Amino acid sequence: MKKETVEFIPVSSLVPEGWEHWFYGIISEDAPFSWGDNNRTLITALRFHDHCADRLDEDIVEDGVNMVDIDNFLRQLEELGQTYIDLEN
Repeated sequence: MKKETVEFIPVSSLVPEGWEHWFYGIISEDAPFSWGDNNRTLITALRFHDHCADRLDEDIVEDGVNMVDIDNFLRQLEELGQTYIDLEN
């Protein structure tokens, strides 16, 4: 038996401070992946990026967040590429 290791980044470390109270509700709605009670729900940053890009626009986010903020967040996910994001931590 070969032991494997996986490196990941907790989603909570990627979501900008102050977004917590609206971000997770918007992103989890109609998500093509599970957020539910799994330990280590891992998806690639690019897959997470694609879903976030579809869901985030200025019309549905909290006041004070603009497209520059959203574009910076999406760019960060894009740069992470195939790095895994843990949706549970």
